[in-house]
Amino acid sequence: MRIKRLRDKLLLSAVAISVVVALASMLAVSFVIRQQHLDQSNALLHKAARIIDVSLAERKENQLTASRRLATQNNLGSTIWYLAQYAQSDVDRETLFNTYQQLVRDTYKIGRAAKFYKTGVYDAAGNLVSFSLLDKEDELVGFVERFPTPMFQVASLKESEEVSRKTLMSTSSVAKINSKFNTPLPAQESVHYALVDGLLAIESHVPILDAVFDTKTGRQEIKQLGLVVTVQSLDQAFVDQLSRLSDIEINIFSPQGLSRGTLAAYRQPEWSDVQSALTAKKSALTFNEVSIDGMGFYQCMIPLFSDKQLVGTIVALHSKDVVQKDNWQMMKTLGLIALACLIFIFPFAWYFANSISRPLTTLSRVFRDVAGGKRVETMNEELSQLANGKNRDDELGDLTQSFMAMVDAVKQKIAQINELNASLESRVEKSTAQLRTANAELVRLANIDVLTGLYNRRAFFEIASLAHAQTKRSKRELTLIMLDIDNFKSINDHFGHPAGDEVLRQIGHQLAITARESDTAARYGGEEFVVLATDAGMAEGVFLAERIRDAMKTIKVTGAGHVITPTASLGIACLRPGETFEQLCARADSALYLAKQAGRDRVVEAS
Repeated sequence: MRIKRLRDKLLLSAVAISVVVALASMLAVSFVIRQQHLDQSNALLHKAARIIDVSLAERKENQLTASRRLATQNNLGSTIWYLAQYAQSDVDRETLFNTYQQLVRDTYKIGRAAKFYKTGVYDAAGNLVSFSLLDKEDELVGFVERFPTPMFQVASLKESEEVSRKTLMSTSSVAKINSKFNTPLPAQESVHYALVDGLLAIESHVPILDAVFDTKTGRQEIKQLGLVVTVQSLDQAFVDQLSRLSDIEINIFSPQGLSRGTLAAYRQPEWSDVQSALTAKKSALTFNEVSIDGMGFYQCMIPLFSDKQLVGTIVALHSKDVVQKDNWQMMKTLGLIALACLIFIFPFAWYFANSISRPLTTLSRVFRDVAGGKRVETMNEELSQLANGKNRDDELGDLTQSFMAMVDAVKQKIAQINELNASLESRVEKSTAQLRTANAELVRLANIDVLTGLYNRRAFFEIASLAHAQTKRSKRELTLIMLDIDNFKSINDHFGHPAGDEVLRQIGHQLAITARESDTAARYGGEEFVVLATDAGMAEGVFLAERIRDAMKTIKVTGAGHVITPTASLGIACLRPGETFEQLCARADSALYLAKQAGRDRVVEAS
């Protein structure tokens, strides 16, 4: 009876231990999995924050580039100065109108190409000269005539429609357009976040600089003649693009509430977390949890500043339902595994308990027989069974044999696992090598222009920034050459884009073989190229530029049955003491512009 109770205790103990181990394993695995999902959510939000930062930086850079293009093209400074001098008088109104009309076309063209919400050109007195307002509801362009009284000349354009006298109409004011820049014109270009018409946007200011005759000094001087103001809304298309790239919900808020978003139910975030983080001088990114319409989200708030003032925030939201659903699925899977383990363990525990209790029962019976006076000789058979239990096919022998078989099986499994680990390590090494090769190719594609094989604009600016910093420390000279292909649009129009691409490839090849090893040649964009010559002054730069111009004469490209010999205009600028690289680029660009004005196919030095 006591042996039976021992068997039952062994059986119950095995079952109880199995249940406790199964529950503890389920809880531990559930906690680990939940923590992994939380870490994945946090990593996903960090990735979304990086994507948002990169997208905003690209928008700012593209906006500044387009604004600079408007501020420097077609003698804009001289045009604004001319209009400021003569628009107040009744002289040659037809010429004035044509000037206004061309300025409006340039403003509209740049604004539409860059997808600006607003574009405004102001003169030196802060008066609006021309503008464009391009939103989904309407496309308005026009200018402001100031004789005899200020009056807007406005055209509402349709797709591919041009500005003309027929499309223009007069009005005293235009909604959402200010006829005056109410603060002093900024002398430095800038790009910042701002609230425009109640919505969050990126606003840029680019001064318009040009040479004018100074009556006091009796010579021409570079002065600020106006300002280009552009506004690019952080619109729904931008929000949708971020949501696609990061695979999460994106909402943009101003202090007044929702500006744009993919989650319409989320109207107003809690700004106190952002303010407290900034006050404590912690990371600008704020991570927390929020409930929207009864649904939980993990939230990352990215603040947007203008002159250290918080003007808005971008919120990235990842649904907690995904994590909870994955946890529930895993718990069900673990429950099924635990149940299957119990079903398997119970008969095994029964067999194990009996295999222990039966030999003990035999031994107990032998002890009782001896205590009852039974002769030992009559129990030889049972004693022999106990003595030879390891070698017999009974419970004790089965236990021993099963144990040895289990050891052999474990050894086999360990050998298999070692082989599998070796195979996995080999695969990991191979995959790592492939990833390194792919990463190297991605880095190359990110820095090289595919068509010409030269550095692209991004890589050029990184190299140029480093060269500029080294030049400042070593007091060495630095010269920038800007090259623009003459009449490149005509080549594309008359001979086709394949011929135009071949011209670009040939010029890229000539730049690569003509420039010195220490020089950096790059495709600046479109038909524009640059060469950055280190340890070279103006004389060496002019010599190199003339070599490049001579090398271009060897280029022969066939298109539409004709042989094309392209020419180029080149502008050269040498770095001055204390001058920034952006100022060096601006002077080289101005020299390039003068070369084109002087008849193209020539080299002009910057003043």
